[in-house]
Amino acid sequence: MGGRAAPSAPDDHYHHLDALRGIFMLGGVFVHASTLGDDPVFHGIAYASGLFRMADFFLISGFLSAMLVRKYGPARTVRRRLASVGIPCVCTLVLFNPTALWLSYNFHNPDISFLDFLQGHTVPDPAGELRWLLQLWFLVALLVYALCTPAAVTVLSRVVASPVYRRATTSRPRIMAAIITSVMVGTILIRGGYRAAVVPAIGSDPLDLPVEETLDFLPFFLLGVLLYLDRRRLLPAFQRPAPILLAAAGVLLLASTRGWAGGLASSTGLVLSRTLFTVAITVNLFAVASRLVPGPRPAVRYLSDASYTVYLFHYFWIYVIATLLSFDPSLRWSQMLLVTALTFGVTFAIHHFVILRSPFLRKIFNGKFPAGGRQVDRRPAAATATRIETVTAAGPESERTQPLRWLPPTGHLDPERTQQLHWIL
Repeated sequence: MGGRAAPSAPDDHYHHLDALRGIFMLGGVFVHASTLGDDPVFHGIAYASGLFRMADFFLISGFLSAMLVRKYGPARTVRRRLASVGIPCVCTLVLFNPTALWLSYNFHNPDISFLDFLQGHTVPDPAGELRWLLQLWFLVALLVYALCTPAAVTVLSRVVASPVYRRATTSRPRIMAAIITSVMVGTILIRGGYRAAVVPAIGSDPLDLPVEETLDFLPFFLLGVLLYLDRRRLLPAFQRPAPILLAAAGVLLLASTRGWAGGLASSTGLVLSRTLFTVAITVNLFAVASRLVPGPRPAVRYLSDASYTVYLFHYFWIYVIATLLSFDPSLRWSQMLLVTALTFGVTFAIHHFVILRSPFLRKIFNGKFPAGGRQVDRRPAAATATRIETVTAAGPESERTQPLRWLPPTGHLDPERTQQLHWIL
């Protein structure tokens, strides 16, 4: 398997990654609904999500970021990524996050006016999630990764071309061993270096920026870049079912969290066991998704696009809905589930009936910008025309998002229009 080519062409559209990306973003609604109270069901969902969801999201981001660099060049890719990610981040941060933070504060603490909240007239050590970025921290991480992607592609391209790498990835067991080892070593070096060199110098993050999170997920982003650069060999081996690996990683994680083994119960042991489990569950999720979504699915495309709107607005609406329903932090899973369902309904409606109908809103909240120039494609015209699905809309890099009823059959997509559509991640 290590030497066998992937079944898809080098620039195919990876539809199962669209599906996974959309699911991971939509899953954030359940995670942030858990901040409403102290319910074991939703806290269990949040804990399970923390084991793999964002790591896998950034892995997919690295894969598709490398695709963009190879397809459009580093300069153009960075410019468009900064616009398509940065503008929605800033607009949501300015227009929605202050109110969301105020609602969150009032939900968990004695009520104060919005003006008093902005002036900092709050109780000492207030309860609730009050980081000013809230759910938008992942966009800040994506902006950092966007700046790093050209260098990552250059360095990892040389690694892939090296004889040592080739010898280390000649079979599936060797590929998996190399992936697991590299991610674990990278995690320890990056986390250890940050805590040993940065934290003593500046203490806790004074600007409340997601510095630690960005560094923690960097090994998975780089793994995504590597999977794209060697997609003919690594990707088929990576996204094959590995139930034994998942079971073994689950046992090690359980042993580390329960303190069954002294070494595993240490902070380093816990980090390594969690990292191994993340890799193991990612492999199996990729395997399942590649089989369930082997080709274009209108529903997947729609959900993938709508997930960006849902993620940007969901935290605000969670607390609006909980406040309107007069809930308090003593609510349980059934009430949290109601808030979650209503949040999905409202945010999907906003995407379908508001965002999609306004080119301006698509730009500032979904990052949908015209291509701004033709890409350089050296393939013959006939080959280009036959590969019209390679860059279908999959996020805020695309020019527009269409509701399901507007989606034309795959064979009727216009190649000229399709070349204007880009990936977000």
